[in-house]
Amino acid sequence: MKKLFIYGASFGDVIKLVDAINRVTVSWTISGFLDDTRELLGKTLMGYKILGGRELLPELAGQEGSYFFNNVNGSRLGNQHIAELLNSFHCNIPSLVHPSIDVSYVEIGRGCIIPDGCVIGANVTIGDFVTVRYGSVISHDVEIGENVLLGPGVTVGGRVKIKKGCVIGAGATIMMETTIGEFATVGAGTVVIRDVPAHSTVVGVPGREIKS
Repeated sequence: MKKLFIYGASFGDVIKLVDAINRVTVSWTISGFLDDTRELLGKTLMGYKILGGRELLPELAGQEGSYFFNNVNGSRLGNQHIAELLNSFHCNIPSLVHPSIDVSYVEIGRGCIIPDGCVIGANVTIGDFVTVRYGSVISHDVEIGENVLLGPGVTVGGRVKIKKGCVIGAGATIMMETTIGEFATVGAGTVVIRDVPAHSTVVGVPGREIKS
C-alpha cells in the first residue's frame, strides 16, 4: 500500500476520509503527521504520531511509495504556502475523494479533499489544493481554481467560475453564471447574485461588498 504523510495536525477529518476509502479499496497506510509547531512534536492525533516538520521532507519525499497530503486549512495563504513547499520537493500529492461521490465527467487536480455528502455535476473542473466540506453541492459546468475553500453546505450554481484563493463560507449560495474573483471571500449564508470582484468580501442576502 501507499504511505501517506499528512502535513498539518489540526484537522482530523482526513483520517476519517482515508478510513472510508480503505473500506472500499485498501489504498493507504497513514504513516503519521508532519507539523511545524514544535510543541506538537511526539504527540498524537487520532492515534497517529506527529513526526516533525518540514525538516523531514527531503528524506521522506525520496522514499518510494510516499505520498503527502496538504492538511493546512487555517487560511488559504497557509494552505498555499505548504502546497508550494511540497511542490518544491517534488512530492507525490494525491486527492482524497469519498468513494460515495460520483466523479464521472469531473476533472480534479492534486491535493483536493472532498468528503461524503457532497454532490458534483458534470463537466466540472476543480484545481489543485481545493478543500470542499460536508454537504456542498457543485452544479454542472463549474470551474474552481486552485487553493479554494468551500465551507459546509455551500451551493454552487451552473456555469459558475470561482477563481484561485477564494473562501466561500458555510451555507453560501453562488447563483448560476456568476464569477468569484481571485482571493475573494464570500461570507457564511451569503447569496451571490452578481460577479464578486477579486480581493473583496461580500456578505448578506443578496450579497453586498463590505471590503476590498
